[in-house]
Amino acid sequence: TILSGLEFSSCKQSHFFFSKRIRFRVLFAGREGIEVEKGGIAFKCETEEAIDVLLNSRVASRVFKELQVYTIASEKDLYARAKEKWWDKVFSVQQTFKINTLFDRDAREHFSNSIIFSQLLKDAIADNFREKFGERPSVDTGRPDITFLLRVERKPGTDLFNARILVDMCGDPLSNRGYREESLKAPLRENLAAAIIMTTDFDPEKDIFTDSMCGSGTFLIEGILIKAKVAPTYLKIRQYIEKKAPVFDFLKHPWFLVDRKSHRLFEERAQVIYNHSLSALNELQTRQFFGFDITERALETTRIHLMNAMIDQQIVTLNKRDATKITPMDEPPGIVIANPPYGERMGEEEELKNLYHAYGENLKQNFKGFRAYVFTSNPLLRKAISLGTSKRYTFYNGSLECRLLKY
Repeated sequence: TILSGLEFSSCKQSHFFFSKRIRFRVLFAGREGIEVEKGGIAFKCETEEAIDVLLNSRVASRVFKELQVYTIASEKDLYARAKEKWWDKVFSVQQTFKINTLFDRDAREHFSNSIIFSQLLKDAIADNFREKFGERPSVDTGRPDITFLLRVERKPGTDLFNARILVDMCGDPLSNRGYREESLKAPLRENLAAAIIMTTDFDPEKDIFTDSMCGSGTFLIEGILIKAKVAPTYLKIRQYIEKKAPVFDFLKHPWFLVDRKSHRLFEERAQVIYNHSLSALNELQTRQFFGFDITERALETTRIHLMNAMIDQQIVTLNKRDATKITPMDEPPGIVIANPPYGERMGEEEELKNLYHAYGENLKQNFKGFRAYVFTSNPLLRKAISLGTSKRYTFYNGSLECRLLKY
């Protein structure tokens, strides 16, 4: 269950869209009305329940509120229909906005340019405001007050298309937890790392957790947050409470500001997350998490990220060692996880075959009683591990189709 404990009402008002960059199975406490779609899932619920999703989901990229779905045959239809919408109920003329447009495969083949759709929707919004108020809101492609997503998709069984207008509730992606330094290279987004851990059979109460190629420490930190039951948005909430920063875009949206019930619920949820994260991370006393890397720079990066994440570095044991030569730091049970290089540059593949093979041999010789997980996109390299896989899971790291292999 990806969102354990969250139940959704059959819906009175709002349609929400939950964006992802990875594939996963969706279970919402047995509720119906969850639609699995390309790029995400859609569900209907009250605003308060959508806020719970936004605050607590470890795998979401973004949460959108759907405003309107238009059936169109041409670009001109979009302008005509959107121009009649009550845009002043969505945002004010003093606020800035931008529009991102995504086509599905059929729309890409039928229409010439997604930028044209963004321009038409922008013109419809601007003309609507100008007719009502004599002025129009400004576009800001950097950090606008409100961001719209226009998804254009073939309407099943017809030659028509659905133009779905959604408003982004998040602003910064939810995958940006806030503990990673932007200048440091980190190949896995935080929500992807969390989803990988949640796909393993890691038991936070019994297992030791070994990241054999820890890099920037993302697996370790996400594992600790799962162990401590800390919401992934806790650093954003800390900014909100301590600095009064508008960390989510929906906090600035007029439809939310006038919804006193939802506003009060958010304040309550934020305070609970803030209090729990401070106490849970402060009280966490465990010699359960171990990280290895072959470079001191990677270990120093991990230390920086642990500090940024408000995690006591004594909770994690870090060692500079080659992953093909490490041995367990404690007795099983436990999991060993690795995100080795994929060999995307010329000449790397042959060199990495030796690494994958040696890594598998080390697991075989020194990690009896453990479960091991390797995340990679390269089928030739994973064949170099001379161990039989017990399970395989498909993920996407950006555009790369990857496998999580269990040994």
